[in-house]
Amino acid sequence: MRKVFHAAAAGLLGLFLIGQARAATGIDPQAERLLRAMSGNLQSLTAFSVTEASLVDRVYPNGQKVAFFHKTAIKAERPDKLRAEAAGDDVAATFVVNGPTFQVFDARTKAYVALDVPPRLEAALDTAMARLRLVGPMIDFLARDPYASMMEKVLEVVYVGPSEVGGTPCHHLAFRQLTQDYELWIDAGKTPWPLRLAVTDKTRHGDPRTIVEYRDWKPVSGFAAKTFAFSPPPDAVRTTVAPQPAPAGPKP
Repeated sequence: MRKVFHAAAAGLLGLFLIGQARAATGIDPQAERLLRAMSGNLQSLTAFSVTEASLVDRVYPNGQKVAFFHKTAIKAERPDKLRAEAAGDDVAATFVVNGPTFQVFDARTKAYVALDVPPRLEAALDTAMARLRLVGPMIDFLARDPYASMMEKVLEVVYVGPSEVGGTPCHHLAFRQLTQDYELWIDAGKTPWPLRLAVTDKTRHGDPRTIVEYRDWKPVSGFAAKTFAFSPPPDAVRTTVAPQPAPAGPKP
């Protein structure tokens, strides 16, 4: 799986431990089969909409984790279009990829950023997130090969067991990397949709987690061109820095 972009490098400790970690590498066959089925389903989609409901940990200076909640409505069309409308405790923003252009507008500050990006979703989002220090838990699902993207740098995968997300039976998988652990819940019904993703960042103080639930997956043949058209409002100010959540601040 790709890194959450504000994660730090593993450093010398990671280099020292890599031999031991590789020795423990293991891919559970059942987990691999389920992941491949989910990835094949996502690869087959020309266009789709989905809603994300997420919880993001922010770690305060005293070590306390504080949860921030967001909801994001997403429309995506391969190979090069995406619109995401995010709202929540510390965000109110619009993200648009339309061909070789990435734009993000922060409704709180009226600031917006526009970047030239590679002309495919996976590369466009990689570029934008790296340059703007954004976090994108869904980027693996938008990759040309979701299986390869999610398995990048994975050391171990286990099948945890049956579970439920919002009353829907699902399969619970767990993945381990040097810098991240993550879990994936896959719909156990006819269509193997990803229903929940949980990512633990082991490189940051307090091991913060991001947990995202995916609701209302809707495959479509395509969207109207205006879906991915975006013009910032007249009072918007162009900047080179993406909107960021407010810092954790003093002890609560």
